[in-house]
Amino acid sequence: MPRNVVVLLDNPEGRAMIKEACKANGMHFAEFEELVQSEVEQTGKQRRAGLWDSFDDILDRIQVDEN
Repeated sequence: MPRNVVVLLDNPEGRAMIKEACKANGMHFAEFEELVQSEVEQTGKQRRAGLWDSFDDILDRIQVDEN
């Protein structure tokens, strides 16, 4: 398995389950996937510089989309 792969996002059943959970909680799957990818990109790094900034940018976009 390739490094930095989120197993649930890497198979159809897992993706479907996450999409359903996102829908039930009023979140777009694309934004969820982007948040996860931001975290995955930091895997293995001792210092996660910029992670909170990435989260803030994504979450700010979600709030703008909702208005």
